[in-house]
Amino acid sequence: MNKIQKKLLSIIQSDFPVTERPFLALAGRTGLNEQEIIDSIRSLKENKKVRVFGPVFEPRKLGYKSTLIAAEVNSERVAELASVMLEINEITHNYLRDNELNLWFTITARSEEIMEDIIERVGKFPGVAKVLNLPMVTVYKINAVFGAESKTGLLTLTSDSKFQPLNKPEQKIVRALQEDFPLEERPYRVVAETADTVESNVIDIINRWINNGTIRRFGARLDHRRIGYSANTLVVWKGGNIDSWGKEFAGLAKVSHCYRRKPHSEWPYELYTMIHAKSENEMNDILGKINKTAHGAGTVSLKSIGELKKTSMKYFLEK
Repeated sequence: MNKIQKKLLSIIQSDFPVTERPFLALAGRTGLNEQEIIDSIRSLKENKKVRVFGPVFEPRKLGYKSTLIAAEVNSERVAELASVMLEINEITHNYLRDNELNLWFTITARSEEIMEDIIERVGKFPGVAKVLNLPMVTVYKINAVFGAESKTGLLTLTSDSKFQPLNKPEQKIVRALQEDFPLEERPYRVVAETADTVESNVIDIINRWINNGTIRRFGARLDHRRIGYSANTLVVWKGGNIDSWGKEFAGLAKVSHCYRRKPHSEWPYELYTMIHAKSENEMNDILGKINKTAHGAGTVSLKSIGELKKTSMKYFLEK
């Protein structure tokens, strides 16, 4: 990528305009004109540096439940199980990690019943020895953005937070935004046509959702490996002041996700940090610094050794 493309990429991850002509609004900040910005983003999508363009929704704000599952799976059955998971909409992320608990995946579901059914289905799959449900207690940060202009941010969201359900017209806008974002001069007008409403309404609602946290961020989601972040490790912690550490780790740019989760009798860790680095040396340097902060903590590093599924959740598929 050239310098201008790198700058554009850093901006469009978390600071994409929600206005009638968003690409024109970016022109003054990048040195590119409106069409050049559209063409550049289209190119970044075609070469797969940009995976998805559009909103990242907070599932709890939409009335959905989510959790993290750690499973111990016979290595000979991992590929078969992963293939089955590809067909389950509610399983959005699935990783092979360097641990006895080798399969880590997320479930986002419309109800607890659907979630429990998926957990039970995985638990009964041949070769699965153990399935641990690790529900969220507090979210300190969800901000997988990369680059000099990315915002670290600090989010505090608890499992008992109450949210107002979306009405049917709002659900239609969510469904429209889940489609490929239109790379043209008036993209929100296209979204509005799909959702049977008007452009101004879509713009107003998206901005409201960004302000109230229904949309975590609006913009590009990148393939971090294709832009140079080859070292990716989930680090878990136990003991000490979990809440204080969570807030401190959330302020680190290389930490994309930071959660407190309910400990399990077979997995007593509470704080989860996802760290991205450009090399193993950089990763070791980051781990050294945060280990000093959490001096005396029990910790395990779970290196990512395989990405088996990474998709965006599709909400309100039932109309």
